[in-house]
Amino acid sequence: MVKLLVIPAFLFMSLICYASVAASVDTEAKNTLTQVNEFTLRSEIITLVELATTAPNKAHNIVEELASDTSIYNYAEQYLIVLAQAKIKQHENQHEMVITLIEQAKPLTEYIAEKQLNLPIFSEAYLVLATSYTALKDYKNAYQNKKSFVDHYNDYSDTKREYAIEKLTDKYEVANKNQENELLANQNKLKALHLNVVKKEQQDLQRKIMLIFSTILLFFLLFLRQFKVRKKLLLLSKTDSLTALLNRTGLFKEGNKLVKKAREEQLELSVLLFDIDFFKLINEDFGHSVGDAVLKKIAELVSETMRSRDVLARLGGEQFVAILPSSDLDHAKAIAVRVLEKIAQYNFNKLGVKRTITLSLGVANIKNTNAAFDDILHAADLAMYQAKAQGRNQVVSYESIVEDQERRHR
Repeated sequence: MVKLLVIPAFLFMSLICYASVAASVDTEAKNTLTQVNEFTLRSEIITLVELATTAPNKAHNIVEELASDTSIYNYAEQYLIVLAQAKIKQHENQHEMVITLIEQAKPLTEYIAEKQLNLPIFSEAYLVLATSYTALKDYKNAYQNKKSFVDHYNDYSDTKREYAIEKLTDKYEVANKNQENELLANQNKLKALHLNVVKKEQQDLQRKIMLIFSTILLFFLLFLRQFKVRKKLLLLSKTDSLTALLNRTGLFKEGNKLVKKAREEQLELSVLLFDIDFFKLINEDFGHSVGDAVLKKIAELVSETMRSRDVLARLGGEQFVAILPSSDLDHAKAIAVRVLEKIAQYNFNKLGVKRTITLSLGVANIKNTNAAFDDILHAADLAMYQAKAQGRNQVVSYESIVEDQERRHR
């Protein structure tokens, strides 16, 4: 009699709980869009479902407390609360109540994503139903629910396997991507190293080019300096250091060249040779420094009377020679006279010489000699000594000497 009273009372309480769940479902359905979702589960709900299997007596008190207000839980959590109640009733062998609870909670699954329903914690409801139908000897429904459990479990396994494959694929892709990135980084490093090598080679090449250029420039400057030194030495070798005129060596070189040209082209050419009168007394009376100054001044004054094509040289000591290309004897004599006049008119007191300075000057022409420079110079020298013998400060031509000798022979 007691059992008969307890069962209806419990059924009444369960129906009240379900009514509360159904009411909250209706309320939430009205207030929320009818959209299938995958819900987050509170840990206490998951623990409750596990306790309903392992410790149903302990779970009994908890489920009554949770079932008193299910509005705070989402659809998935409400479904699991009903499942926990059903498992407790199954432990108490109230199989009809188990079937009633789970069947009445099935409308909640319309709002739960299929992926979540395939989880073992949700699909266990089919296994619970299959066990209760078996206990009631309703083997057809027991088979159908057992099959539904297996189907859901297979779907869960497939999903889990696909997820595992997807994770492995992602992991492989990430690893592959990492390898590609590492390979790309290594390639970039190799490129950077290659660029550094190329840059270093270019820098080395530039340094080598600069070194070669510097060496060439150095050799060129040395060659230029050597050339200038040689030119200067060559100039010095044929230039008189005191007067800056040609010296004896330069005189004979230019003289031979000009005489050769005159003979080949049958041109006139004359030579003047003059000597400073009493120059030895100047050195003795006024000193060699004054004598040097006199030599330089005479060289300067005579140069002013020369044409640009004429050659003036210091033969040695106080003797000077002028080569006059394209000048006949009369023209040469006229130049010689101008030289004498220019020297006689200059006041050498500025140099410290308190006396008049004069020249003895001899003139010779290419026509009156053997047409060799030495011969012409020798003829001019003879004429110069004749001028000294005749009293100095005068011009004597080699032609006049020859004419005098011819008259004497007659």
